[in-house]
Amino acid sequence: MGSAAHTLVEAIAGPAAIVDQDGQVLLANRLWSGPEGGGYPPEGAWLAAGAGAGPCPGHHQLLAAVRRMTPNAEPTVLDCRCDPDVPATVRVAHLESDYGPHRRLITVRTAAEPGGGAGPGATNDAKSQFLALLGHEIRTPVTTVVATVDLLRAQPMPQDVREIVDSVHRSVHGLKTLADDLLDLARLETGELRVRQEPVDLRAVLEAVVEPLQQQARRKSILLLSAPAPDLPATLLGDPDRLRQVLTAVVGNGVKFTEAGEVVVTAAPDGDDAYLIVVSDTGPGIADPDRTRIFAPFVQADSSASRRHEGAGLGLALASRLVTAMSGTLDVRSQPGAGAEFLIRLPLRAAPQQPPPSTPPLHRRRVAVVAPSPRSSLALSWQLRSAGAEPVPMLLAEVTARTAEVDMVLWCDDAHDPEAVVRADAIGAALGPEGRSLMISTSDPRTGVVRKPGVLTAPLLLRRLVAALNQERTGVRGAPVTVPPLGPGRVLLAEDNDVNRTVFRRMIELLGIECDTVPDGGAAVDAALGGTRYDVVLMDLQMPRTDGLEATRRIRAAGATTPILALTATALHGDRERCLEAGMDGHLSKPITLPELRAALEPYLAPAPEPEAATGPAPDDRPGLDRLRELEEQLDDRALVVTTVNTFLAQLDGRRTAMTEALRTRDHDALRAVAHTLKSSSALLGADPLAEACALVERSVTAGSTETELTALVAGVQDAVVGATRLMAGYLAAEERTECAAQR
Repeated sequence: MGSAAHTLVEAIAGPAAIVDQDGQVLLANRLWSGPEGGGYPPEGAWLAAGAGAGPCPGHHQLLAAVRRMTPNAEPTVLDCRCDPDVPATVRVAHLESDYGPHRRLITVRTAAEPGGGAGPGATNDAKSQFLALLGHEIRTPVTTVVATVDLLRAQPMPQDVREIVDSVHRSVHGLKTLADDLLDLARLETGELRVRQEPVDLRAVLEAVVEPLQQQARRKSILLLSAPAPDLPATLLGDPDRLRQVLTAVVGNGVKFTEAGEVVVTAAPDGDDAYLIVVSDTGPGIADPDRTRIFAPFVQADSSASRRHEGAGLGLALASRLVTAMSGTLDVRSQPGAGAEFLIRLPLRAAPQQPPPSTPPLHRRRVAVVAPSPRSSLALSWQLRSAGAEPVPMLLAEVTARTAEVDMVLWCDDAHDPEAVVRADAIGAALGPEGRSLMISTSDPRTGVVRKPGVLTAPLLLRRLVAALNQERTGVRGAPVTVPPLGPGRVLLAEDNDVNRTVFRRMIELLGIECDTVPDGGAAVDAALGGTRYDVVLMDLQMPRTDGLEATRRIRAAGATTPILALTATALHGDRERCLEAGMDGHLSKPITLPELRAALEPYLAPAPEPEAATGPAPDDRPGLDRLRELEEQLDDRALVVTTVNTFLAQLDGRRTAMTEALRTRDHDALRAVAHTLKSSSALLGADPLAEACALVERSVTAGSTETELTALVAGVQDAVVGATRLMAGYLAAEERTECAAQR
């Protein structure tokens, strides 16, 4: 049987087994055939051979209970009297299976066990343990993929490759989210989940939910929008992580089931004590019987084998329970064929500290809004009002007929529709040469037929809307996802999985930190107590021979105080407490992203000094920066220039080393070739001093200069590399500041 079945029986605290409908034991945990299990038959044997004799009525009835169990029957609970002093129960439950015959799960509980018996305490405890261990089964393979993709995203690459990597990034984080949702569902049902009360930037949460759904929405040409009402406080009190979980489930559900039209998310006050988030879609709608059952775990409105949409049926169930935990309500209004509206009502508590008011970036602008429905028109109008503009909802015919005086036109269309070109021309003619329009495309405009400026893809983020209407520069797409380095420092990584060990070490080194690795807890103890001083130890919990907890105890017993952070793919209740009791200083759950790793290490390592170019370019760098700006204009592709600069920097050390090696071996042909290549790329990117130094080397080699002369010229190249690196770093730092400013 599969690993999930093994996980299930091992997660149960008492004896447990999975049997077929004839009573054969297919799988059992280690307690099943022991004394606590009453001597049940081992795997492969039959219940009739070992459970049908003796004075215990539970044993006599067990095989019959297994055989008469049906898929819709309630679990059968039998009294076990094998030990008169310790009352116990034997529970037989049906197990669903997508293949082959259905199975039965047999569990044995004594009254002396925590949550013993067949009551809800035992069920919840087993469910919590099972889901936690299932989370471990998912996290273990996902950990390597998450870390590897994060390393890829930190490298320069072409934009089309970047989009593929980003798609993998989103997909693998979807698996991580599924594991987290399973665990949260278990915590909710066992009363272990707690919600926080802290300031929440509602707009930021809404945008963080809709932006990752962009590709899924534009594949269907769905208009995806979100906006809070302008009169809603900018910062509310609540749990941002739980709110994000709820919205991700509900909005994701809308995008999944909507094949055409729109999905719109709005948030507005609902009286004085609550605010209402409405997620509306133009999907197939939900029939009366399904409007209640969609909030049950592992249930979909369409659960047939031929259903069109995949999923575990977990999102809405978790969302409903999380909203309840936040003292709110989640309802749905829908009719078949008429779409659906999910209504999330939460307590309205404004945070005591609100952000200071700023000058509206679109102050006094009158903007015509042409949208396909009142809901999308409302969302766009709220976006514009938040930026200080005056929205004027209009029909396209009114715009092209010039029936209203407006400064700009914001309209929704499909960049792949040939008729959109006609509509764009008509709007441009109506506005005249001084007018400005912005099309919100439901599909990817880069491959569309509309070739005019002023096209954005939904979902529409406020900062990009303002930047586009004001013709400002926005962030670079395709550039590396950078994480500020830490350091200097040294980390010891104890990880038994060789792939994870390699990837984690590369992540640590990417942060500017030296890293030593060991494959097990015993080696970690030896390294931590050896002569090397470490700033932090990253300790995997599950390792052969000596696990992470035991290794930590030995390190602490020897008097070492080096900070130790746990790495674990499980999320069992009490994990954090066990780590702290063993002497660890913190706890990291796999998979771990590069930003999460940096945040965990930062308290123990000094931040890296700011690059010299970060405070502004040196005076002699200005011509080079101007050259890079000119190159942006010539290519009309800032992302390509940024990628080229990153590639240049990545190859610079290699070329410098190749030049030194060619000089050492007196390989003049190789020296000339390297100098020529470096000269060309340096001149293209505005690093003129380096280009000139390389040109001198190239000419001198051709002229037959002496080794002493060439050595001096190569040293000049090495000096010029410092200036070129400063120039490129200054350019990239300016691009990063532009992106950060646009995000704010």
